[in-house]
Amino acid sequence: MMSVLYSSFLYVISRKMDLNKVMLIGRATNNLQVKSIESSGTPVANFTVATNRKFKNRDGNLLEDAEYHRCVAYGKWAEVLWKYLTKWKRVYIEWRLRTRKRQDSEWNERFSTEVIVDNFIFLDTKWQVWEDAWFAWDIDHPIPDDEEVPF
Repeated sequence: MMSVLYSSFLYVISRKMDLNKVMLIGRATNNLQVKSIESSGTPVANFTVATNRKFKNRDGNLLEDAEYHRCVAYGKWAEVLWKYLTKWKRVYIEWRLRTRKRQDSEWNERFSTEVIVDNFIFLDTKWQVWEDAWFAWDIDHPIPDDEEVPF
């Protein structure tokens, strides 16, 4: 992974290009919302990824801070993410930032920045996914007492 990143970096420097690349490792904070672009029918997934950092303040106390990143995926990636990425699952995401400008109802300019997703890796292991599914099933289907079992 690092060699690919390093070679990409060298390519950008040698071509005197600008670089707009984002790499995030975090957790999905909600289940994805998928809509379609009316003109083309292309699926679009909108979701938020939370990242955290730990740091010490001036008094030496360990603090934790969270940052929330709006993410957008298009086409096939939107469908795959919608199918497999659920709330609290860890994911690695990369591509670029996009900032959009709009006017609110009072004609003030508002800006929003989002990560356009082009590459991702699910980071939770199959065991963790299975364990979460079992836990959810167990809550909905409690194990009966011995007295309730008919045999």
